[in-house]
Amino acid sequence: MKKLVILGAGQMGHALRTLLNPNAVELVAFGDNMASGEDEGVPVLSVAEAAQLGPDLMIAAVSGEERCAQLEAQARWEGYRGELLRLSDLREYFDLRAAEFALIAGRLNARKVPGCVAELGVFQGDTARVLNALFPDRTLYLFDTFTGFTEVDLLAEHQATGAPIRPEEFADTSVEAVKSRLPFPERAVFCPGRFPETAEGLEERFALVSLDPDLYAPTLAGLNYFVPRLAPGGVIVLHDYGNGRFPGVKKAVAEYEAQNGPFCLLPLCDMHRSAILMRPW
Repeated sequence: MKKLVILGAGQMGHALRTLLNPNAVELVAFGDNMASGEDEGVPVLSVAEAAQLGPDLMIAAVSGEERCAQLEAQARWEGYRGELLRLSDLREYFDLRAAEFALIAGRLNARKVPGCVAELGVFQGDTARVLNALFPDRTLYLFDTFTGFTEVDLLAEHQATGAPIRPEEFADTSVEAVKSRLPFPERAVFCPGRFPETAEGLEERFALVSLDPDLYAPTLAGLNYFVPRLAPGGVIVLHDYGNGRFPGVKKAVAEYEAQNGPFCLLPLCDMHRSAILMRPW
């Protein structure tokens, strides 16, 4: 059994931990220069301290190639000579999230679940492209400001969770950029602006919804809007449900269930800790 150190004790590192094969690797530590202590029984050490453990394998589980390169360089500088992988190298070839959508689409199409497809929180269109390809014969509604987070939603996030969300995050996008990535752009309806105002007057039922607005207020608004409009057998894929970086998502789910009663929710093990909500037949 290989001894493993995960470089990065943040969201990506925690998500990677859930995917480990316990019969093949033993996680002996996280290596992170910005955190310390213990995480569910696993020590969180500096990269230097983690390298001194002499593990068989290190995996850099952080976002951004520059940060990955910095952690790798530091581990080598501290004397680590073993195998070192980047999570981004694996994600280049394996996409759990896209695979989840493909399996769900197969089920919905086989069962002839009626309705449109939608995404709330589009950013640069990675998931929109997948949905558009999987449902070429269905209208795809895309809800996003296409300019980043609004001040109103950031204020609500701060009041609800205190999470330090940067205002400039997810601002590097546009309707034109997303449209250029879609295989069937004629099937897409872009709804730029703050949700749920951008859905006013829309009369549709939905077979599949990707709910990915990151923050508390738009997540709650999305649940209030889409859950009643799901077709029988329809599915909502809720992004970031278990992601500690965006705690407002789970808080919004808890508040929705407190007001409306519990619904069927199944957590997933993809890198963003998604969950599936289903409407019974």
